[in-house]
Amino acid sequence: MNSFEKEHVLSILILFVSVAGIGSLYFSGDTSAITQEAMNQKKQAEVTTKEKQKQKKKEPKIKLNKEKYTVKSGDTFADVTEELGIEYEQMLELVSSSKKVYDFTNIKVGQPLYLYTNENDEFVKMVYEKNSENKVIVKKEGEDYKAEKKKIEYEVTTTTAEGTISSSLFAAGKKVGMSEALVLEFAEIFAWNIDFATQLKEGDKFKVIYEKRSRNGEDAGYGNILAAKFINNGEEHTAFLFENKDGKKAYYDKNGKSLVRQFLKAPLRYDRISSGYTNARFHPTLGQNMPHKAIDYAAARGTPIRAVGDGTVTYAGWNGGYGRYIDIRHNGTYQTQYAHLSGIAVSSGQSVSQGDIIGYVGSTGFSTGPHLHYQIKKHGAKVNPLDVELPAGDPVPESKKAEFKQVREKYAGKLEI
Repeated sequence: MNSFEKEHVLSILILFVSVAGIGSLYFSGDTSAITQEAMNQKKQAEVTTKEKQKQKKKEPKIKLNKEKYTVKSGDTFADVTEELGIEYEQMLELVSSSKKVYDFTNIKVGQPLYLYTNENDEFVKMVYEKNSENKVIVKKEGEDYKAEKKKIEYEVTTTTAEGTISSSLFAAGKKVGMSEALVLEFAEIFAWNIDFATQLKEGDKFKVIYEKRSRNGEDAGYGNILAAKFINNGEEHTAFLFENKDGKKAYYDKNGKSLVRQFLKAPLRYDRISSGYTNARFHPTLGQNMPHKAIDYAAARGTPIRAVGDGTVTYAGWNGGYGRYIDIRHNGTYQTQYAHLSGIAVSSGQSVSQGDIIGYVGSTGFSTGPHLHYQIKKHGAKVNPLDVELPAGDPVPESKKAEFKQVREKYAGKLEI
């Protein structure tokens, strides 16, 4: 390289250094000076950043006042906000600005609502827990309100409960530390295969693996039941929570078959049975032995009765000795009938879905005490409700079987009784 070329290269380097903010350097052909200056600038930038971070830490956080209100029976959103000191016009703005996220006119009894205000007692945000999974947050931004829905965060651990039936599932569950709600959830998982009011046997065993939740160090109940087993009269029933093809969580047995069926095993969620299916039962009112091809569920007056399957109400009203009575046709084969009701919640011609509340336990017609008379007809003839076998819902699809197998293997060993 001749002297002219060297001078040309040095000119370009000097121009580059100048643009980079180091043009004040005397360039003598020794690049170490450039490198050193760049390092010095980097260190200075790091020092400046650390100083800014320190200043941020020193800045006092704005302390917010927090007030809690639990929605009571009969409360409207206007009642709640008035109790919290929110003006009526502001309440209307909150409802209007949030309606795309949540309709605050539908607040539920028992759910908590928190109001946060600043030192000047001015609105900062409001948090409403719509259920145990989700909360709605409304923040004040300038003159406007912005609403968003978020998941409630919990600290989650996995725990196991195991027990043996001596009198009832509730008693056995309570004995091993299960809440009443958890026991009921456990029973609902197997509600299509086991009638816990009529089919329990002394010595039946169960095991359940579930999420135990806490918030800020305080117990927050349970989350999902991840896997469960129930051994009823020697027959084993298993359940594994798995995300189905529609992206929704559902329960499947160890073979990947859905636990959901066309009919629930029972029209009541709990309680005891007073009279089972028999061909000859002494009728307490008529005073004679007669066929009783149905099941009588003894339960408190007013206990909700649910439709065991999807269908159409063909009759809802008074029916002689049956008292208040409902007949539901499910398809060309099956119909179910519910008698002695204290109240009816549906009307003739109405479509119902499995699990819908259709009426309430009573003692109308030829009845000596509160109970539900429940019967199933197949092609017009009465059959034993406990013996009806109906097809299950869709199984785990082929494309997800490998994934399901991993879930099953994760919990199967822990379910051994």
